[in-house]
Amino acid sequence: MIEGDERSRPSRGSPSAVGVYLLLAAIAFSPLVPSPALADDAVGADGDFGSIVLDVYLDAEGRALIVGYIEADGVEDLAFLEGTEFFYDEDTGELYARSGGLTSVLGDETRVEFEAGADWKEGHLAFYLPKEAELMAVSCSEGLDYSVVEAEDSMKVEVLGYDVEGIEVVIGYDLAG
Repeated sequence: MIEGDERSRPSRGSPSAVGVYLLLAAIAFSPLVPSPALADDAVGADGDFGSIVLDVYLDAEGRALIVGYIEADGVEDLAFLEGTEFFYDEDTGELYARSGGLTSVLGDETRVEFEAGADWKEGHLAFYLPKEAELMAVSCSEGLDYSVVEAEDSMKVEVLGYDVEGIEVVIGYDLAG
């Protein structure tokens, strides 16, 4: 005790101090533990998928790098992955893919066509177009909304929807401009 201080303080090694540190550690790491509520969003008996949260980076040649998370038992049947090289971690839901099949060129217009059938609880997609792209058109399936902003030296088309029956997004842009 400090002279004049009549309260005793627990030392660093005392059981009460260790308990406080353990409690703080448990609180700090609790968001890292999966919630049982998240399990309800995974693929169920009715065929619904959980969430799809992806960033799609497109280069001037039309190749795409797809990075993000998908809550599903498997992703092999998703149309946007057909003909792509991809890695999917079923435990974490992480997806990494490279694709040349999402885009097509019609005259001066380059089109991105993204399709993920199934029913989704949540869909959040961000398409990063090349910085020289001039946006011509965006269309989305029912239940999806989109916004367009400039971000990170590119144009970003963000698509968001909840409880949607399939996700289809078509983006047309011009690189000649």
